[in-house]
Formats: sequence, structure tokens, C-alpha cells
Amino acid sequence: MKKLNIAIIGYGRSGRDIHTRLLKMLPEQFEICGYVDGDAERQEMIKHEMNKPVYPDYTALFGKTGIDLVVNASFSGEHARISKDLMEHGFNVLSEKPAARDAEEFQTVLDAAKKTGKKYYTFQQYRFSPGFIKLQEIIAGGVLGRIVAVGIQSDNFARRWDWQTIHENTAGVLLNNGPHYVDWALTLMGFPGDIEVYAVMDRANYAGNGEDYAKLILRAPGAPVVDLELSASNAYPTDLFHVQGTQGSLKGSETSFTWKYFKPEETSALKLDTRPLRNEKCEPLYCREKLNFYEETWNADIGGRNPHEYDFTEKGLAYYRGLHANFLNGADFAIKHEQVLLQMKVMGAAHAQNKKLFVK
Repeated sequence: MKKLNIAIIGYGRSGRDIHTRLLKMLPEQFEICGYVDGDAERQEMIKHEMNKPVYPDYTALFGKTGIDLVVNASFSGEHARISKDLMEHGFNVLSEKPAARDAEEFQTVLDAAKKTGKKYYTFQQYRFSPGFIKLQEIIAGGVLGRIVAVGIQSDNFARRWDWQTIHENTAGVLLNNGPHYVDWALTLMGFPGDIEVYAVMDRANYAGNGEDYAKLILRAPGAPVVDLELSASNAYPTDLFHVQGTQGSLKGSETSFTWKYFKPEETSALKLDTRPLRNEKCEPLYCREKLNFYEETWNADIGGRNPHEYDFTEKGLAYYRGLHANFLNGADFAIKHEQVLLQMKVMGAAHAQNKKLFVK
């Protein structure tokens, strides 16, 4: 199996703690051949921990051969500019999310990829979460009926004071973590072309001027309505997923689901009765019936691992395996450019509706 030689820009929370960590688990497919980081302390850290070449600026890669792919884990506001520059200098690129500040900037990245003919990927590894894949299987199985609504709630209670709390840094909760959850929402909606976005944002526990609360309601013809909430002010978070269908409902997390449903063939069809309901004594009645509900559960086989660690590892490894197959063999890859572009349009609409929040 051919290895891909990888250079990584950034040795922080993403470059070190996500990409390096995952790539080290796939030694037959990937080889890290160097790093870029402008921080002198991080440069020493790379030398000590990885014993790989390190450069102070990504432009030092220009002209170097033997690099198959550059992972762009730079600061969020630099993702688009650096990705374009890399492709224009002959490199294939994997960009961290958010891929750009907005849809317009992201389109310039796609234009650069088309013009240069280089491979360009965005790191949307949550699509490969075993739990999310299972959720789609359950929905596709039809036991819940037609899906009416989907709730996605990623909440906690936490204060934050770093650079990713500043809106001008292409940050705030919707751009920091939201690309993953918006991707989930759009996947379950079927990536509709005509989508309506209603968004409310607030700032509760961020030191900067970015949002740490985002509520998005997404609607499209023929698709379930999605209620997406990202919050840093909820000390009582509930289930990550809540699905409502015409025959049942589902709740759960990335590693565990419970769903309940009835079978239409076991009950009578609904018939409208416009008369006031009453019993044999003419006493008023409410609509009541006893449906025979079936309940099922699913728990991921985490092998004794922490659920978060299991999900982090499995979805990340699955993403990189898929990228490897696409890069070398042209195998179909789940994350499409047009899907990410729609994601950027949705997030842009949400920000536009709340622009007063970001005034300094």
C-alpha cells in the first residue's frame, strides 16, 4: 500500500491533537514528513515530540518535492488564503474547518482547485461518526415513518477567552464547531437546493465578541425541519439527537440510541370524525388509543474505551482512510465541495441575521 507523505501546518489543538494523533495511527497509509509553525516554542516541541523537519512559514514548502498532501491547520481566518496559495504552488490540500469565512471566499478556494487541478479536501470527519452512520441507517429503514423533525443539540456550560472567541478571527461557536453539526443537519435534509434559515445568536460566556449560543431552524420543501442548537450556557444538556417521525421517535448520542415506534399494519387507519366525540353515555371524549409500541436500542461496541475517545478516533480514522482511497484510486469520497459550499451559505445567512451582535 502506497504511503502518502503529509506536511502539517500548525501544531496546536488541531495540527497536533487531531491530525498528528490520527495519522500516527495509520502508519501504512501516511507518513508525516514535516511541519510548519511560526511559534518558537512549538518548533522545539515538534523537534522533541516528532523529530521531523519544521519550518517557520508555509512558504518554505514551496519548491519542495515529495509532499503528497498539506494539512492546513493554520488559524481559521487563514484557511482559505493559505489553501489557495498552496494549490497555486503545486500542492494538494486538506483544510481544517471552517474552510473559509463565508461562501464567497470558499468559492474562490474551489475556483483555485479547479484552475490548478490540485486535490482539495475539507476536514468534515463527523460525517464518518459510527453513531451518525447508524442514525441514517435507522431512518432509512423506515420504522420511524416519514421524518418530521430532527433536533441536534450540542450544549454545555463553559466559559472561553481565547482567539476563537473573536468574530473577526473567523470564529464563534458556529464557525468553531458548527460546520460539523450543520453538515449533519444538511445530510439528514438531503442537501436541499432551496433552504430557509432562521437563526438566533447570543453571547453569554465568551470573552471576545463572537457568539457562544446559536439556534438555527432549517427548512426546505420535502425535508424534515431541523432544530440545531449550539450553546455554552446550558448546564443541563439533553440528548445530542432527537428525531420525530410519523411512526415513532429516536433519541441518543454518538454512541447510543433508543427508538420507539408502532407498526401501522397493527392498527386501524386514521379516519376523520367531525362530530363531537362522546361515549355511550353521551359523555365527552378525547382522542385516545393504545398503540403497540416497539422499542429498540443500539450501543456502539466501544471496547471499554471512553465514548468520546471512541467516537473521536473512529470517525477521524474513517475520514483519513476514505481520503487515502480517493487520493490514490479515485474512490468516491463522501464530502463533496458543493455540500460544503451549501454549509457555508447556511452559516453565512445565520451570521447576517445576527450582525448587530458582532459590533465591537
